[in-house]
Amino acid sequence: MQSISKFLLASAFLLLAISCQETIDVDLPQTEERLVVDALMRIPNASTTFVEASLRLSLTTGFFESTIPTIDDALVTLDSASEMYTLTSNGNGFYSAMIPRDQIEQDLMILRVYYNDEIYTATARYITAVPIESLEQGDGSLFSGDETEVIVTYTDTPNQDNYYLFDLDQGEYLTSEDTFYKGQRFSFSYFYEDLEPQDTLNIELIGITKPFFDYMSIVINQSGTGSGNPFAAPPTEVRGNVTNETNEANYPLGYFAIGEVYTNQLIIE
Repeated sequence: MQSISKFLLASAFLLLAISCQETIDVDLPQTEERLVVDALMRIPNASTTFVEASLRLSLTTGFFESTIPTIDDALVTLDSASEMYTLTSNGNGFYSAMIPRDQIEQDLMILRVYYNDEIYTATARYITAVPIESLEQGDGSLFSGDETEVIVTYTDTPNQDNYYLFDLDQGEYLTSEDTFYKGQRFSFSYFYEDLEPQDTLNIELIGITKPFFDYMSIVINQSGTGSGNPFAAPPTEVRGNVTNETNEANYPLGYFAIGEVYTNQLIIE
């Protein structure tokens, strides 16, 4: 054991000496530019006649780039069973349109993006969610003892398989499936760093499909919940449900999903 310790210590000093004398340049492979479709449409639980359907279009970029190139000159449409709606460009890659609630909740919706002489398509159905019954600040901690515990409570819809995406604010996301709490009231704790008294958390619970649950679970694991944008391309490409109808090889990244969303708010003490 003593000889192993001496070897590790000697190795550490050797690496330190090398690191002080040499600069290592890492040449990352050039990645092909691809369209990124961030099209999770969050539909608030309300009694409004119309709902806003929105998405964002961007392009992949180099690993060390600090800005994301966005697309404002695409043609974007959303088809219900009876109507076609054109989404208006609002700048910075955002597109939106007001859609009758009954159509978006009942019909299979078809998304089409016409960009750079190619057509990208995807389909999605509206998925229901459940309310966040309570948000409470706990007194638990993890490693440093400085974390803030927030306890989220909701009741799962019985007699069906349910999948949820939690937007926990602060760039934090979490997925959950009801395998072990079907039809039951369920609570979980999430721990935040760097929260201050009077900070406000706006937490959302979104109903999602099993394929989108699988997709988001991989993306969150790869990009990290603190990245601030889990819909951006992760270190390795994760294929979503959007396809390029014109050129299959030039596939896009991202996902088209429609989910009911419930929101609750907590002010940190």
